[in-house]
Amino acid sequence: MLTSLLFCLPLWAAAQVPAQIAADSQVLWLQPDGSVWASGDDGHVRGDRDNTPRNDFRRIEGLARITGIALNHDSSDSAAAIDADGGLWLWGDLVALACAKDDCEERHRPRRFDAIGAVRSVALGNDHVIAIGRDGKVRAAGRNDVGQLGQPVREGAWLEQGRVPQVVAGLDDAVAVAAQNDTSLILRADGTVWGMGSGAAGLLGKQGKWKPLDFNDPPHAQPLRIAGLENIKAISLGRFHALALDGAGQVWGWGLNDSAQLATPAVDIYPQPPKPLRGLDGAVAIAAGDDYSLVLKRDGSVWARGGNVYGTLGDGGDELVGDLRRIEALDGRNVVELFAGSYNAYARLADGSVLGWGRNSPTVGGFYAGGADDNLLPVVLDVTRQTPAPSAAVKAGAAEFVFTSELSEDQLDERSELWIDGRQAAVLQLDRTTPRSHRGQAVLELKPGIHTYELRGEMRTREAGTRKRAGKGAIVVTRRGVEDAFNTAMATGGALGAYKQSMAAVRAVLPQLDASAELRSRPAPEAAALDAFEQKQGWKLPQAYRKALQEYGAFALGAAQGRYPAVALYPPEQFVTLDAWVEQSLARVPELDQGAALPTRDHDMLDSFRVFSSELAKVRQRLAKDWQQDRLAALFPEAIYLIVPVHPQSCADARAHQRLVDFFQPEMNEETGEERYFAWADWAECELDLSGELRAAVFAHYTAALRASGVVFLRADRVGHERAELTPERLEDSGEGALKLRLSGGEPVAEY
Repeated sequence: MLTSLLFCLPLWAAAQVPAQIAADSQVLWLQPDGSVWASGDDGHVRGDRDNTPRNDFRRIEGLARITGIALNHDSSDSAAAIDADGGLWLWGDLVALACAKDDCEERHRPRRFDAIGAVRSVALGNDHVIAIGRDGKVRAAGRNDVGQLGQPVREGAWLEQGRVPQVVAGLDDAVAVAAQNDTSLILRADGTVWGMGSGAAGLLGKQGKWKPLDFNDPPHAQPLRIAGLENIKAISLGRFHALALDGAGQVWGWGLNDSAQLATPAVDIYPQPPKPLRGLDGAVAIAAGDDYSLVLKRDGSVWARGGNVYGTLGDGGDELVGDLRRIEALDGRNVVELFAGSYNAYARLADGSVLGWGRNSPTVGGFYAGGADDNLLPVVLDVTRQTPAPSAAVKAGAAEFVFTSELSEDQLDERSELWIDGRQAAVLQLDRTTPRSHRGQAVLELKPGIHTYELRGEMRTREAGTRKRAGKGAIVVTRRGVEDAFNTAMATGGALGAYKQSMAAVRAVLPQLDASAELRSRPAPEAAALDAFEQKQGWKLPQAYRKALQEYGAFALGAAQGRYPAVALYPPEQFVTLDAWVEQSLARVPELDQGAALPTRDHDMLDSFRVFSSELAKVRQRLAKDWQQDRLAALFPEAIYLIVPVHPQSCADARAHQRLVDFFQPEMNEETGEERYFAWADWAECELDLSGELRAAVFAHYTAALRASGVVFLRADRVGHERAELTPERLEDSGEGALKLRLSGGEPVAEY
C-alpha cells in the first residue's frame, strides 16, 4: 500500500527548480521549492495590497509549483509565472487578460490565464504577452497596435482584440521569446532570430524600417527575420538593445549604444546592426539590462559594460558609462546564470545561492543587504533577511538619515566631516584607488528640533590641487514633516504668526539667516476705509481680497528678484488702473535702458512698447498677451501676489475677476546663462481662494528662504526603511579661499 501511495505522488514533490530573478522597480525571486517572493517598490507586481516600498522579500500568495517567472521591464506593472503543469499565471495590469471584465479589481492577485493553454516560456511587453506553447508554437495576447502579437493591426480597444490568444503563423519551432515595450523577439530551433511589433531603437535590425529622429514607427505585424544572426542559442532584450549568444560562444549585439552597452564609444542616436561584440567570445550566458550588458564566460568570469549609474557593472562604482570590465568580485564564485534588471543585476551560483548588486533602495527594485541604500558589490540574497527594526531612538521619534558624499569627475580624493551641534558625527575619506572608494556614507539619527551643522574637510583635484572645504547651516527635524509643523503653528497664530515663530526659532541657532527674509507688515485697514476707497474709485474691491486683507493685513516677505519667492499683499491705495500701470511702465523705460540687466529680447520688447505708447487702446490689447507670453510684467518690480481688479460684471455672482501675478517664474538669461526671475500672469477664477494661495506662498517662502541659507529638513516618520539623504553641495566658487558648501537633500518641500 505504501509503495502505491508513493507512486501516486506528483513528480513535483521531489522536484527542485533553479532559482530565477526578474527585476525592475520590483524584484521577483523564484525559489527552488517553486514559491515566488517579491520586494521593491509599491505596486501590484509585488502581489500584495501594501503600498509601502520595501527591500525585504515576502512570499506571493497563490503561487506554487512555479518553474518560470517574467516581468515587463519597461513599465514594471505586470508579472507572469509558469507552473509545473504549464499553466500561465498573470497579475498586475495584464491580469485583465485572465479574468472577466467585472472581476479584475484585485490586480495584485495572480490568476491563471487558461485561454492560452499550456506553455513552457513567457515574456511580457508593455501591454502584451508572448509565450511558447508546449507544441513549440508562439501564442500572443494583449495590445497589438504595432503588430507586436504578429497579427494584422485592427482599430479598436486593444483588450477586445487581444483577449483571445492568437497563434503566430510560421513560428512552430520556437525555443525562446523576449519582449520589451512594443517589441517581440523569437528564437527558433534552427538558430534564427525573428522579431515583430515596433522597430524602435533598431531592435528589429535594418528590416525594422525605424529611423532615428523620425517619429514614424511603422508596425511589423508579419514576423521579420533579423539578418546577420545564425546558429543562435540564446537571446536577451534590454530597453534599447538586444544580445544574442551563438553556438561558438560569441556574443552579438544590436540596437542603440547610448551607454556603451555594445561598444566604445557610446553612440546615442544611430542604432547598430547585429555584430559580434569585442572581448566577449567564449561566452556561455548573457543578460541585457536597462542600459548595460552582462556576459558569463566558460572560464567562470563575468564581464559587464554599459550604463553604471546604479552600480550595475558590479565594481561598486556609479559612473555614467563604463567600458568592458571583468567583475572581479565574482571570480571563483562558480556563477552559472545571470539575470539583469533595470537598476540591479544578479548571478546564480552552482550551489543555488543568488548574489545581487546595484541599487539597494526599496523604491528602485532593491533588496535588503544591510547598511544604507547604496551601490553594492555582489552580496548574497536571503529571503529570511528582513529590514532591521528601528533603533530605540527612532522608535522614540528620532529621524534616521544618510550622510553621503561622492567624488566629482575632477576630484582625486576628498575628506568630508559633518559636525552636528558641535560634535563630530561622521567622517568620509574618499579616493579613487579601490572600487567604491569614490563614494561614502554614514547612517545617523537626530531627535526632533533644530540642530546646527558644520561641514569641514578638504579635496584635491587634478588642476587646482588641495583646497579646504567649509560650510554651516541647520537641520530642522520634525515629527510628521515640516509642512505639518507649519500648519500646526498656523492653526494658533495664522500664517504670518507661524512664519515669525518658525523663522525666529531657526534664527536663534543660525544668526546668519538672510535679513531679507524678515516680515514687514502693518494692520489691516478698517472696513470704513475700504468702503471709502471703493466709493472714490467707483468700483468694488474683490471680496476675496477684502477677506485676505482682513485676515493678514498688508504685508511683504522678501524682495523682488531675490533668491527665493517674495510674497506680498498690498493695501488698496497701491492699486492702479491698467492705464496707470502702462504709464508707470513707460516712465521706467529710460531707467531700464540706462542700467538694467535685461536680455536683448526685453529691450526689443521695450522698443515695441514705445511705438504703441500713443495708442493706449492697442496697448491694452497687447498687454494681456505680452504679460503672459513675453513676461512684460517683469518690468514692474512688485512682489508675488498683486490683485488687479476689473469691473464685476464679468462674474455671474457679481464678484470681480482677480488677476494673480507671479513675479518669480525662473528663466535663463539668454546672454549670460544666469537664472533670473520673470513674471507671468493668469486670470484666476471668480471664486479664487486668495487666503489659501497666500498661506501656500508664505510656506513656500519660508522653506525656500531657509534652504538658501543652508537649512535642510528631515522628518521622523518616514515610511518603511527608506532614509532621507543629505549630501554636501558646492556653492558658487570664487576660486579663492575655502570652497563653500551646504547640505542639500532631506525632506522634499516647496522650493523655488
